Amino acid sequence: MLFEARGQYDYVPDGPEEIKEQNLSLLFKLDGQAIGTVRLDQKPDGRAIVRLVAIAPDLQRRGHGTAVLERVERLALSLGIRDLLVHSAPDAVGFYQKFGFSPFAFEADNFRSVQLHKAIQ
Repeated sequence: MLFEARGQYDYVPDGPEEIKEQNLSLLFKLDGQAIGTVRLDQKPDGRAIVRLVAIAPDLQRRGHGTAVLERVERLALSLGIRDLLVHSAPDAVGFYQKFGFSPFAFEADNFRSVQLHKAIQ
């Protein structure tokens, strides 16, 4: 749903990043129905990259994305992570900024996203 909504069809669900033990793929449900997903890629330096954030289109703009990020932040803290990073689509930057993320370049050669970070405690 995330990639198709943006006209991209190159996502590989069983790619090497999807199956790394330190990369946690999470599914969020509401009343037993899947409504969202996110992946938390843990790095060895106390950082993690929040990836593949998606909420079902008919449930967007109802607070579910915020709830997902709040839960991911709590999970990250419980894992000893102190800095969250994200590659945001340009049209989603405002969402992340409202949640406390700010611009921060952390990976070179990524021109299709806006890189952001948030220190957590």
